[in-house]
Amino acid sequence: MISRWVRTWYSYALNPFLGFLARLGVTANMLTVVSLILIISAGIFLASGKAVLGAWILMSGAFLDGIDGELARISGIKSPFGSFLDSICDHVGDFAIYLGLLLPAIRSNASLEIILIFVAMFASVFGSHARSRAGMVAVDAKTIGLFTRFERIFLLFICLLIGRVAIALWGLAIFNSLSALQRVAYTLRAVHNQGVSSKGTYRSEATGVEQSRNL
Repeated sequence: MISRWVRTWYSYALNPFLGFLARLGVTANMLTVVSLILIISAGIFLASGKAVLGAWILMSGAFLDGIDGELARISGIKSPFGSFLDSICDHVGDFAIYLGLLLPAIRSNASLEIILIFVAMFASVFGSHARSRAGMVAVDAKTIGLFTRFERIFLLFICLLIGRVAIALWGLAIFNSLSALQRVAYTLRAVHNQGVSSKGTYRSEATGVEQSRNL
């Protein structure tokens, strides 16, 4: 959605800045870790009731998280560990933000908001898990879904600034869930299409000879 449109131009606009960081010796993993520190800090400010300050710190962390992959590309040092670190930090950061939203809701006894936070958090994790498991059956579901992490943070940022956290929670709960279901449905269709295109051919483990089966 929005994130895909942004990616069509932001890498070109930021290339001079990213090149400068690369020359300074800044690595993508450094940006990933600093991003996590900022996002955890944002969660702490949200938990303490400082929503506007938390929102700006969250956006700063999200910006660094959004450019670490491009820095790795420009530096020519992409690695599986970098992808692993980025994924782990994303999940930890998301948990920090949801926890930061949860504590004020508990203090104010806002039962509906508490439920929405848990639904949004579960749907976010479930969507990520669906993407990961899709990769294990050779299906790339990375770009599938109405809401990516960019849209989630952008919605939360705007709602925090205008003091409408409940709107953000409804949006996160609904769109995170829809995005997760989209990935599941896409993966099921892709696996089915792969099975049809293979015409029921498989290799027998016992004989090593390709045989056919009915699908």
